[in-house]
Amino acid sequence: MLGTAPNLSCLWLGCALFAALGACGGAADKSGGPEKAAVGGTALAPVSSPKPVASAVLTGSVRMAAGASLPAYPEALMERSVAGSPDRGTFPPMCTPPKIADRMPVRVAPDGKLVGVMVALSDFKNAPKRAPKLHEVTIKDCRLTPNLVVAMIGDTLRLRNEVNFPFLPALGVTNYNEGLLPSQIKDIKLEEAGVKALLCGFTAPCGRSDIVVMHHPLFAVTGEDGKFRIDDFPANEDVKLDAWHPLFGAAELTLRLAPGETKDVELTLTPKPIEPVVPPTQPAAAPDGKALHGKHKVIAPE
Repeated sequence: MLGTAPNLSCLWLGCALFAALGACGGAADKSGGPEKAAVGGTALAPVSSPKPVASAVLTGSVRMAAGASLPAYPEALMERSVAGSPDRGTFPPMCTPPKIADRMPVRVAPDGKLVGVMVALSDFKNAPKRAPKLHEVTIKDCRLTPNLVVAMIGDTLRLRNEVNFPFLPALGVTNYNEGLLPSQIKDIKLEEAGVKALLCGFTAPCGRSDIVVMHHPLFAVTGEDGKFRIDDFPANEDVKLDAWHPLFGAAELTLRLAPGETKDVELTLTPKPIEPVVPPTQPAAAPDGKALHGKHKVIAPE
């Protein structure tokens, strides 16, 4: 498991239930993304080291527990407070009015598989290396898309505003606020592992995108068909596979694959119970965490 189910004070701060090697964080980098990064999660630069000789391929899908309903974030966790202001922004009139589906980031594919949940490996000895990547999050129709981004330390998060309205987005808990004007782009260098919520506030809400930063590239997000694929699966060792989303409890499997083997698996997630929202004034205390790929552990959320 990636950690115990938090209360909504944790969700308020970004649900940092899955992180690695110490404190959760990430500072904005105004200088822009790396020169050798690529848009859309595909690296332009060659990987600095060869692929592991003993590797396999893991494919699979994630389903929701029988009888469960898709969970939604409370409305209070869809907008950030700026400078302690209790006032909520007004939804821009040029956009489609808010609806309950905006607060339900995980969807169900036609065959019942879950779309938009993370799967990641842990408890392996050596992680493959790759070049930095550029991950785009765009404000369209006054909503952040995609709702979940999983990246690696050294990657860049690019924010783009395609609405004719100025927003005030921020990643995690921060006192630094910078507007994002229409057609403007802002790059954020992802320098520390953790889980943070990307939210807007003050001028107007813009939905929510959860940003997960890992120490290694052995992860995936289930696609529109509810399926995932992880290449370079470490062969000839017992490796843990976790499926996770802030609104669900984690599910895990331990797998051992032979070199060159391709294996398909299925995991089942159960929605977490939602408690009343009590916005904290500082990061919550860290729950007890377990090791993930050596030093990876659950830490205090931001």
